[in-house]
Formats: sequence, structure tokens, C-alpha cells
Amino acid sequence: MGLLKKLGHKLKRLLSLQVKDYRYLVEAWLVLAWVDLVIRFSRYERWRHWLESAEKNSKKHQLTFDIASLITLSEMVARHHVCPMNCLRRTVAQKLMLARRGIICCVHIGVKNEGNGFEAHSWLSYKGKVLNDSADVSERYVELEKDQWRNVKHFH
Repeated sequence: MGLLKKLGHKLKRLLSLQVKDYRYLVEAWLVLAWVDLVIRFSRYERWRHWLESAEKNSKKHQLTFDIASLITLSEMVARHHVCPMNCLRRTVAQKLMLARRGIICCVHIGVKNEGNGFEAHSWLSYKGKVLNDSADVSERYVELEKDQWRNVKHFH
């Protein structure tokens, strides 16, 4: 019975979305699939430029654009996608979706000690504000300088 109640809640939430939100859902699904395929099946050199661009001034007409809505809906899509979407795939896809709207964000990559090894994580920021993670992410992970990961030969 709990499964039906949970499914009903998700369906109710889906039906309460606005038309523009459905476009974000479809776009997020397609961009996530594309990013996953490119990362999975091509060399890092093919997609490293997605990580490297820095923030620039955004177009003035984007001031009314709801960044939080796009991030929230794309995170929802990522949780229910066909393939698992890790933080790198989500960050790159969200960066591409925002860039399409003239909002150029910055990708951050950090690491932390985890057991006998390291755990890596990526997140997105715009004008110094973290978009797709909690604000304390830079306290939980030591951010790598761009020079430290710019010359990486391969990401798994």
C-alpha cells in the first residue's frame, strides 16, 4: 500500500507542474542522456571543455529566468533516469542547459578522504552561489584548483 501512496504522490506532483516545467523535464532527460553517452563512450578530450569555461556576464533578458526551478527539475529527472546520473553528469548537463539560456556557470570539483581512498564530487555555481548542492559543499570537500584537474587524462 505504501508503494501506491508514494506513486500517487509523485503523479500528483507531476500533474501540478506548469507547461514550461514539462519542457524542462524533457530537455533535462535528453541532455542528461547525451552527457552520459558522451562521457561514457568518448575520450575526456572530447568533453573536457564542458568543465573549463568560467563564469561570464549573463544576458540581461535572463534576469527573470528561474534557475532554481531548472536545477530542481533536472535533479528530479536525474534521480529517475534510465542510467545512474552521478554528480559530474548532473553538473555538466545543468551547465549546458543554463548556458543555452545565456547563463554561464562555473564547475567545481572537490575531494575528501573517505575510508582508504578519496571521494570526488562536482557542483555548479553562478556568481559565487552554489546551485546544485548545499551551500556548505566547499566545507565538506577540498576544491581542486582548475590547474589540478585541467590536465587529467581520464575521468571514470
